[in-house]
Amino acid sequence: MRPVLALLVAAGIGAPVHAQDVPVCPFKPAELEAALGEKFEEGKPGMAYGTSGIDVRSCQYASRRWSLRVGTQVYKNAPDAKKFGTALAGKLVPVAGDPDGAVFQEGQGDNTSPTVWYERRGTVVELRVGGVWYTDPTRRPAEMEALRAKLLKLRRVP
Repeated sequence: MRPVLALLVAAGIGAPVHAQDVPVCPFKPAELEAALGEKFEEGKPGMAYGTSGIDVRSCQYASRRWSLRVGTQVYKNAPDAKKFGTALAGKLVPVAGDPDGAVFQEGQGDNTSPTVWYERRGTVVELRVGGVWYTDPTRRPAEMEALRAKLLKLRRVP
């Protein structure tokens, strides 16, 4: 068992990461366009701060119709990241079978937008769409489901 664990750690699988190992803006515009069907500008770093237990950063990608906010929270004690959902507003809906325990955030008390959260290797990632992401208010529920599915297909960070 120990040789297998040593191999996984050496390969970086399952090992916690450090904030400097996670790019603030982890996606290229072409990657977002391919996954989400919108042309995006380069990401612009936003909020960034650190405490003794966590480093928090965000990046905003703009498209013609809407934007994508990518937030990362890198926990210095990786097991603490598993508790990230306890402080989130609204309801967290688990994504069945997701390897990173992804959840959709719903009912946040505002005009809920497509939002996916997941945790990998001590890092919590938020993918949040902002702006007018639907083409017609009557199609909003169907378009939300379609956009959520696309967000889940983005390359996982870290």
